[in-house]
Amino acid sequence: MKATLLIKNIENCYTCDSLFRVLKHAFIAIHHDKIIDIGTGSYMKWIDPTTRVIDAVGETVIPAMIDCHYQGFRNVRLGDQLRENNAALYAMSQNGILTLLTYDPKVQRKELTQDVFLIKKKSTYPLIETETDYLKHKPEHFLLSCGFGSLNRYVYSFQPICHYLFTMMQVSSKTLLEGMTSLPAKDFNLNDRGSLEIGKCADILILQVPTIEHYFQTIGRPLIHRMIKNGIQFYPQWMVC
Repeated sequence: MKATLLIKNIENCYTCDSLFRVLKHAFIAIHHDKIIDIGTGSYMKWIDPTTRVIDAVGETVIPAMIDCHYQGFRNVRLGDQLRENNAALYAMSQNGILTLLTYDPKVQRKELTQDVFLIKKKSTYPLIETETDYLKHKPEHFLLSCGFGSLNRYVYSFQPICHYLFTMMQVSSKTLLEGMTSLPAKDFNLNDRGSLEIGKCADILILQVPTIEHYFQTIGRPLIHRMIKNGIQFYPQWMVC
């Protein structure tokens, strides 16, 4: 078995696994929708003439982001809810949020570029959507959400809240990254995603920065270079393996 897609020369690969390994000058080998290898060193055994190769030199790779409290449009006419929710979910996907959790069964979906699951249990961790949420308790570990659908809140990206927590509250990059990848996946039993490990879904973001700290320090400038869902790059253009 060879890789259908291979990402090479990754400057820093944040696996978000149980050891929170950060692999330098790494590669990820993908067979259709699953990760089949991840590491450093030679990747040549995974390549054949049909393998698509992405060169991520100087870039950061992380698991795709998870928003664990999407509320959507509830205070509009029923006929408008579908259109408005579609627009909101598309905007969130363009900001790297490829999995969402919601209490609204009408919003559930599983598509090529994004999954929305129904929340079936109460979260173990506190939810942080705004600066006020964090200042109330300053929890050591937490889940992140854009808070889209809360009163007068229409935020499609994690960048604003992460920038504030990282630069103003000195929250560690590890805590922030876990709060929007591996921690919500673990808490809501999404065992096939949330980290970059062999056997997991190939839901991957490639960022145009050398470290995740650069991403958290930046606001107002999109830094996502490529997005891959189920082993297929769909942003900035489709690349079918």
